[in-house]
Amino acid sequence: MPYIFCIFSGILYFLSFPKFDFSFFAWICFSFLFYFFLNIKFNSYKLSPKLKLKKIIICSLITSFIGNVGILYWIVPTFKFAEENIFFGIISCFLLSLYCSLYFIIFSLYFYIFYKEKNKFIFLVSSSIFWVILEYIRSNFLSGFPWMLLGYSQYKNLKIIQTAEIFGVYGISFLIIFFNLCIAITTFELLKLKKYDSLKYFYLSILVLLFFVIFGSFRIKEINNLINNSDNKITVVILQGNIDQYKKWDQKYVQEIIDKYTQLVVNSYKEILNNRKNFSDLVLYIWPESSLPGYFFEEEEIFRWIKDLVSLTNKDLVSYHLLGTPRLGIKNEYYNSAVLVSFKEQEFKVENIYNKIHLVPFGEFVPFRNILGRFINVINELGEFTNGENYTIFEINPLVKFSVVVCYESIFSELPSKFVKRTANFLINITNDAWFLNTAAPYQHFSFNILRAIENRVYLFRSANTGISAIISPTGEILKKTKLFNDETIIFKTSLWHRKTFYTKYNDYLKLISVIIFVILNIILLTKKS
Repeated sequence: MPYIFCIFSGILYFLSFPKFDFSFFAWICFSFLFYFFLNIKFNSYKLSPKLKLKKIIICSLITSFIGNVGILYWIVPTFKFAEENIFFGIISCFLLSLYCSLYFIIFSLYFYIFYKEKNKFIFLVSSSIFWVILEYIRSNFLSGFPWMLLGYSQYKNLKIIQTAEIFGVYGISFLIIFFNLCIAITTFELLKLKKYDSLKYFYLSILVLLFFVIFGSFRIKEINNLINNSDNKITVVILQGNIDQYKKWDQKYVQEIIDKYTQLVVNSYKEILNNRKNFSDLVLYIWPESSLPGYFFEEEEIFRWIKDLVSLTNKDLVSYHLLGTPRLGIKNEYYNSAVLVSFKEQEFKVENIYNKIHLVPFGEFVPFRNILGRFINVINELGEFTNGENYTIFEINPLVKFSVVVCYESIFSELPSKFVKRTANFLINITNDAWFLNTAAPYQHFSFNILRAIENRVYLFRSANTGISAIISPTGEILKKTKLFNDETIIFKTSLWHRKTFYTKYNDYLKLISVIIFVILNIILLTKKS
C-alpha cells in the first residue's frame, strides 16, 4: 500500500510537465508522498529509526525515478533516431533519471529529519528554500542540468509566474513545493492527530498563492500598457525550414535545402513589400541553429548563396540576417555559431559572431574525455566543439541590440540574464529540435523560453529547424508560434520594449541570500525546543 503513494506521486509529477501539461498536478503531486513520510515518522512505532530512514530513501527514489523517467523518456527514441544502440539510450535515460533523483532523496531526508510538531512555519520556509538550493546545485554541478525544474510546470499559467522577474524560475519552484508541504502537513494533522488548528497552514498556502496571482495580474496589465505605448522598431522574420536531420549534412540534399530557405526568404520579402503599411523597413531574418547546409565561411557555394540572398532582401528594405552555422576557428577549432550579416553600400558585411558558450555534454563535447576514453574506446573517436567565451551583443543600431542563446543554452536562466545585463534589449533562441521527433522534448525545450522572457522582461524570438518557433512577449505571452514539422515563416512587427529586472541585475546574489537564510532558519530550528 505505501508504495502506491510513491508511484502515484511520480506519475502526477511527470504529467504536470509538457507535453502532458496537467500543470495543476504539480501543486499536489508530492503531498501524497510527504503525508506518507509523516506517517512513517509519527505512526510507525514498530519500525526502527534505521528502517524508517531506509523506507524514506526507497520511497523517494521510486517517486523521483518514475517522475524523471516520465520526463526524460524522449532520450530513448532520440538514440534510436540517431541510429545508435537503443540499449545505450535506455541506460542514458536510466542514469540521468537516477542522478536527478538523488536531489529528491536528499530533500526527503531533510524533510524527515528536520520536521517537528512545533516551529512548522520556519520548517516550511526552510524546506522550500532547501528545494531551491538543490535546484541551484543541479543547475550548475558538472556543467548543470536544470531540465524541467519544478517551476517550469507552470509555464502556461502567466499570472502565477510573473514573480520570475524577481526570483527567476526558482521562485515558482519555491511556491509549488511550499504548497505541497502545507497540503501534506494539514492533511496529516487533521486525519491522524485531529488538530484542526493546522488548517492555518492550508490557508497560508492559499494566501501566498493568491498574492502571486494578484501580483501577476497587475504586472501583466502594467507591462502590456507600457508595450502598447511604445514605438514599433523592427520587423522580425523567423524561418522554420523543417529539414530532416539526415539531410542536413548529406551533400545530395544541399541544393534542396538551399532552394527551401531561398523560397522562405523570398516569399517573406515579397509579403513585406506588398504590405508595407503593416511592417517596418528595418527587417531581421532569423535562421535556425546550423541551418546552413555546410560551413558558411569555408564553403564558397554557401557563402555566395547567402551573399546573393542578403543582397536581394536589401533592395527595398534594410535587412539583416542572423545565420546559424558551424564554423572553423583560427586553430581549426569547431564552433557552433550565430553570425549576423548585412548588405550596406553594395558591400556584403559580417557584423558580428557569437560562439555558443554552454555546450551539450556528450552531444557537443565529451566531459572527462581523458578518463572515460581509457574505458570506452568510441569516445576517443568523437569530435567535439569548442565553447565560446564572449557574451556577444549584436548591434544593428543604438536602439536595436540583441543576443543569441543557441539550443541547450535556453535552459540556463543565468546565461540570458548576463546578455541582457550587458545591454541586449531582446533575446533570440535558435535551435535544431529535429532530433526529438514528436516526443515531449520539443515542447519541454520550448517552455524554458517563456520563463527567460519574463525573468528579463524582454521579447524573445525563437527559430527552430522544426517547431516550435515563436514570438514571446515580455509577459511570457506567446504571440505567434509554429507547429512541429511544418515549413513556415513568422513575420512580426514588434516593439522593442524591455526593462532590466531585479533578477537580471541580482540573480547571482540570490543564491547566496538563499543559503544564508536557510542556515539561519536551521539554526533556529535546532536551537528551539520542539
